[in-house]
Amino acid sequence: MRSVILRVLLFMVPLGLLAWSVRRWLRTTPRIVLPAWRSYFAFAATSLAGVSVLIWILMGIWAHTIGGFPFYDPILMRLYALGFLTGCAGLAAGLLGKGKLRWPACGVSALMTFLWLAAMSGE
Repeated sequence: MRSVILRVLLFMVPLGLLAWSVRRWLRTTPRIVLPAWRSYFAFAATSLAGVSVLIWILMGIWAHTIGGFPFYDPILMRLYALGFLTGCAGLAAGLLGKGKLRWPACGVSALMTFLWLAAMSGE
């Protein structure tokens, strides 16, 4: 029972934080603040964090469907690399960004980077 709750939390917390940050951004006006390029960086950071969360969730669903990945599976290693890179890129873009999306994007990206590192260290 404890393992099931932990698995649900590992999938729902990043997704919930991402949904909260996008909802918060959609309710603000103006959405793009000056300088505009920094607002676009914050939007890109949220998008990259979303891609990282999506890869995390799809990887978990796929692993559950096929009964787990074998040790050092090449597809798993590529998913780890892609997820980690999108998380790090989202963190870097979030630090350069500006506006309401900046800190939530940094938080979600940092969380995803940590989760990817923790998952990779278990391999």
